[in-house]
Amino acid sequence: MNRIIKFVRIAFVSLTENKTQAFLTMLGIIIGIAAVIMVLSIGRGAEKLILSSVESFGNRSIFVQPGGGEQGGPPSPTAIDKVKYRDYLAMQDLDYLEDVAPILVYSVAITYGSQNQNTRVVGSNEYYLSALNSGVDEGRNISQNDLDLSRRVVLMGYKVADDLFADRDPIGQKIKINGKTFEVIGIMEEQGTRFFQDFDKRIVIPITTMRTQIFGVDYVMSVLANVKEGYPIEEAIDQTRFFIRKRHSIYNPQDDPLKDDFRVVSQVDAAQTFQGIADVLTYSLVVVAAISLLVGGIGIMNIMYVSVTERTREIGLRKAVGATAKDVMLQFLIEAIVITFVAGFIGISTGVGMSFLISLILTEFVDSWEFIITLESVLAAFFVSVSIGMIFGVYPARKASRMDPIEALRLE
Repeated sequence: MNRIIKFVRIAFVSLTENKTQAFLTMLGIIIGIAAVIMVLSIGRGAEKLILSSVESFGNRSIFVQPGGGEQGGPPSPTAIDKVKYRDYLAMQDLDYLEDVAPILVYSVAITYGSQNQNTRVVGSNEYYLSALNSGVDEGRNISQNDLDLSRRVVLMGYKVADDLFADRDPIGQKIKINGKTFEVIGIMEEQGTRFFQDFDKRIVIPITTMRTQIFGVDYVMSVLANVKEGYPIEEAIDQTRFFIRKRHSIYNPQDDPLKDDFRVVSQVDAAQTFQGIADVLTYSLVVVAAISLLVGGIGIMNIMYVSVTERTREIGLRKAVGATAKDVMLQFLIEAIVITFVAGFIGISTGVGMSFLISLILTEFVDSWEFIITLESVLAAFFVSVSIGMIFGVYPARKASRMDPIEALRLE
């Protein structure tokens, strides 16, 4: 044990005597370890955000959207207008669904006095908020009368209201959407970020007003509904899929989603799709970080190999005064491990710090983003750094241990 401690001391002395060389040797490991920590932290944060989005919607929500595709996968390329407004109207009569809400979303310019801002406007009905498991904080909701008369009324997310009206009471104020005057009738409850979209920066108007006075389209981007309590959600999805196929005159006895021009998914399916995308991105970035670690390991092997050549006389003297081949190999192997150990520690510290900084930046855009560092990722990074030292330090250490002391002294 004393011998190992002595070799560790020698390794640290070697590091302090050649600071620039040591730092450049460790740089690849530092970058790789820091990248792994950051990628895993961002991946965990995205996973937590997706799970919280599912919980906020409720686990009985289903969507009907344009575009076929495999269950749980991305929709196949298709026109956006395949789910019609009349499909939504027909879905209201399905006895196993409730809170059936059409959704038509566009980015628009809104104006209040001299203030202008771009935001997302949602065309929907009185069930939109209940389908989202939300409600009205101030004022009133859109009513059936608003829909029947295509009134120019608007519900606002609280962030939009704060930006436009500051300390003024927003209820009853007039704003312009695409140049048309609308009256603010209510402020929605705080909804936060769902699937990377800030729902508090949205405004909602009657879909009839949106269709007839702003965009003039006969389709919806999706229909959101809740399956009634007690009704199996998978059966509701199958029944809805059959119902829409019949309306679209699609013959599909094989139940092949690729033959449909629409898709019916649950909130869990949508979460799995987003999770799959997040996982692919995380794994891809981990591979890039792993390549950096590999390059760093090769760099350590090269530097240690050069160090063996430069310290030929030292090796010869050690062996001449009684050091065994095992002693010499252990010394150089420990030096390689110490280099990667220090690099791993710096990399972990850098990765944690950068992850925290990235989380602070992301919270400016995604309110519910969380800074997450798992003990497993830190331990894995530490294990990888030490393993690299052992793996890439073996060859130079073996070369040093096999030197003939007489030849080593003569070469010097």
